[in-house]
Amino acid sequence: MSGVPVIRQSGRAARKLVAAVAVVALLGGAAWVIQSRKASRPATPVPSAAVRVMELAPMDVGDVVRGPLEQSIPLSGTLQPYARTVVKSKVAGEVRDVRVREGTTVRRGDLLAELDDTELRARVAEKRAALEAARAQLDLARKNWAMNEQLLEQKFISRNAADTVANSVEVAQANVRVAEAQLELARKALTDARVVAPMSGIVAERFSLPGEKVPVDARIVSLVDLSRLELEADVPASDIGLVAVGAAVTFRIEGLPDRAFEGRVERINPTADERSRTVKVYAVLSNADGQLRGGMFAKGQLTAGTVASATLAPIAAVREEGPDVFVYTVAGETVGRKAVRLGARDPGRGVVQVLDGLEPGERVLNANLGNVRPGDRVRVAAPKKPAA
Repeated sequence: MSGVPVIRQSGRAARKLVAAVAVVALLGGAAWVIQSRKASRPATPVPSAAVRVMELAPMDVGDVVRGPLEQSIPLSGTLQPYARTVVKSKVAGEVRDVRVREGTTVRRGDLLAELDDTELRARVAEKRAALEAARAQLDLARKNWAMNEQLLEQKFISRNAADTVANSVEVAQANVRVAEAQLELARKALTDARVVAPMSGIVAERFSLPGEKVPVDARIVSLVDLSRLELEADVPASDIGLVAVGAAVTFRIEGLPDRAFEGRVERINPTADERSRTVKVYAVLSNADGQLRGGMFAKGQLTAGTVASATLAPIAAVREEGPDVFVYTVAGETVGRKAVRLGARDPGRGVVQVLDGLEPGERVLNANLGNVRPGDRVRVAAPKKPAA
């Protein structure tokens, strides 16, 4: 009896299993049909992203050309008087008078200041009296010598006695020379109590006032000569080979923007600064009309020579990222990037010599677009026609 229920349960399980297998088969068949239909359908194309095209103004693009290049090196610095000096006292004393003020124009030899000369005049009188006494002693020694020569001839005195008198003449002559030198020094000191201009120029500063007691070598006034001015500028050591004494320099001065000034290189420092890798160059310019002043800031360029035929690109097109120097080119409507090696610049024309990397006829981006990259598309707008 116990075996029969077991057989019935197994039959039911078998029927359930058959049913499950049938369901799985039906589901699998349906999936295969669906997949087959999908495979037989054509793929729907995915729309691609739109290509970005940047609009450029005609001025944003420049041409690489071949032409002459005036090689120039930018210079800047502060103008200084070509000649200047501090006039100092040569004697000690009390300042009696200062005849000039700041801005006074003086000529060489003009009186600038006077020191009290009372003691100096007394010293001159003293030294003059000493000289007169020395000359009297010399006259007496010469008379004694002449008398002793006669006595020697008559054998009234010995040769030793005559030589002693002769020596006294030489001593007296030496004393006269000393007295003359001392009188000359006293006269010079008296002259030096009058402080005169050692050169023509303009008084820049007064250091002493009437009533002050000053020692020897005390500063009285400073003078500057503004007829010529000097610009001290730093030139990169790599460019110093292009600079020569006599090279022309053109300046514009801060405060006088509408006027150009010209000068010449007068001196070149023989050594370079180890830290800045620059060499100091000194240019001198004329200031005949007195428009310029010391301390004005000058900015200009030094003409180093001319290249008859060079590949030229706009300076504005040059980009620098660390050690890399390059330009963005425009070929058709596509942006490219090219490394370049540069030569001399002509800031006046806004061009730079390209030694390697570009050829005449190529076009380059002048504008700094910031986010431009090689492969970008650009379109240059047509120039606007002038209104009729």
